[in-house]
Amino acid sequence: MINKAAVRKPFLMKMWEHYPKLWKGLIDAGILLKYKTLDIRKLPDKVVMPSSNVLYVDAKENRGRALLISGGVTQKRLLSFWEDAVTNMQPDTVIDIGVNYGECIFSVPYPKHAKIYGIEANRNLLTYIQKSRDAHPNSAQIRIIHAFASDKDGEEKEFFVDNHWSGTSSASYKPSHSMIDQVSVKAITVDSLFKNDLKNKTVLFKIDVEGYEAFVLKGMKRLFEQSRCVLGFIEFNSEYFGKSGVDVKEFFAYLNRYFTIYVYQDNDTLVKMKNLTIDDLYSMFDSRYVHTDLLLATNEELADSLI
Repeated sequence: MINKAAVRKPFLMKMWEHYPKLWKGLIDAGILLKYKTLDIRKLPDKVVMPSSNVLYVDAKENRGRALLISGGVTQKRLLSFWEDAVTNMQPDTVIDIGVNYGECIFSVPYPKHAKIYGIEANRNLLTYIQKSRDAHPNSAQIRIIHAFASDKDGEEKEFFVDNHWSGTSSASYKPSHSMIDQVSVKAITVDSLFKNDLKNKTVLFKIDVEGYEAFVLKGMKRLFEQSRCVLGFIEFNSEYFGKSGVDVKEFFAYLNRYFTIYVYQDNDTLVKMKNLTIDDLYSMFDSRYVHTDLLLATNEELADSLI
């Protein structure tokens, strides 16, 4: 099964982009093995996740098919963190930026007091996201927003919808294959969603936006400064950051201002780092190419309890 951990390898990422038919063949093989058919009409449009929550997917699209094969779990590291964080933190505010089909946001039940936000720029996924929200036990608490999360409000941003694998749709780069739709999406800051004081709120967030994470985080400054406790999970891909034009040194200086940072190693263990730099990551992974996940915590005690 092709999952996010597998395609983190530089060689496999390049193969994924340059040889889409090969990877589609592998996914088709997985579908055939599980469902004994490749007939779209006979494939389910939803999958039941380990929590018993339902996730609706497009059975014609490769990432949707991968979720069918895997029972709705292609990012075990993220989902393990998310379940533990929701259980232990009991957050007041939950934000999933880069929802895709909703593997993260719909994976668990939430406290009855929580307000839950999902932001997704790919309009092709909205129908499936809305169906999953309607089927979720906390559906009345979940707000789905079609927008491009950034550091400025109101701009129209160029966005590349990847029809080969929806999970790599991005504003940071255009894949080399031809299965791309270039669209314009209105930008918002996460801060713009919150008009009221956040001082007594606990916030849990996840960002997976293929190299645009730095801009999203800049648009969350007020949330970081006003909230009582913030815990976040973000993807870091040094190649994508380079394509986005991000100054990586400035990015880590910004993170260090607000958070203690925890770095996932390849074996999924977490290493606590204070004043993390890109050179620290180069040394840790013994490579100039770094693709991993980071935990961002304003409360070390809470984060330590999840390790």
